[in-house]
Amino acid sequence: MVLHVDPATVGASAAAEDGISAGIAVTASTAAAALTAALPMGADLDSIAFAAALNAAGAAYVGTAVEHSADRGSFAGAQNLAAATYAATEAIRDAALAL
Repeated sequence: MVLHVDPATVGASAAAEDGISAGIAVTASTAAAALTAALPMGADLDSIAFAAALNAAGAAYVGTAVEHSADRGSFAGAQNLAAATYAATEAIRDAALAL
């Protein structure tokens, strides 16, 4: 089986993933205040409970978005490592074939 990996293409994919990860992080941090700062419409227990539920749902969303951003960042790091490993392996193979 012949396997060919273009490290530059893998690196470009990693850069795209880094960009997406950064975009998600910025969006989550920008929206965090609006999603977690709901105030009760009144002093009654229902309004207070509803505002608390909205804030909890917003916090869950922000937490999930931050986790997703971190996962994409980790994937980009793995892609960069794979590209560097493949390039180094090919360099070593080429050197061995030149002997």
